[in-house]
Amino acid sequence: MKHDEEIEMLLWDYIDGNCNEAEQKRIADLIAGDTEWKQKFEELSALHQNIHPELEQASMRFTKNVMEAVAKTQIAPATKKYINPYIVRGIAALFIVLIIAVLVYALFTVNWNTAASASSAGFDTSKLHLHNLFNSNAVYTFILINIMLGLLFMDSIFRRKKLS
Repeated sequence: MKHDEEIEMLLWDYIDGNCNEAEQKRIADLIAGDTEWKQKFEELSALHQNIHPELEQASMRFTKNVMEAVAKTQIAPATKKYINPYIVRGIAALFIVLIIAVLVYALFTVNWNTAASASSAGFDTSKLHLHNLFNSNAVYTFILINIMLGLLFMDSIFRRKKLS
């Protein structure tokens, strides 16, 4: 049994080309002279052909066609797909406008003629009349604008789904 395993190992090395010239000559002589070696060699050669069939190589034109097709495609960066710069700029503009509006309102409603007392830091919040800003017309306008933006957003989502 061990003898058969040794023969198979030597024959696999011979088939794969992993042995030196002296071993190749010796194994070739054994295959030519011994029927057991010849039979094992034919079995292993058939198995080797079934396992490793000769693969056909693609033509050069096929390779060029594939490379030309790949060269024509442009791959977009991933960030452009997920982040719309107009939305980011719009949100930034909204915050900037809100901050400026609050600062302008605060600067115009402060009474600059009064002296600062020790108990307050020079800024009296009772002079800010925010209830004038949030009257019913302003609130209704804000809600109307938000509803319109929400409808536009939903419309864009449905159009994307329809195109896909």
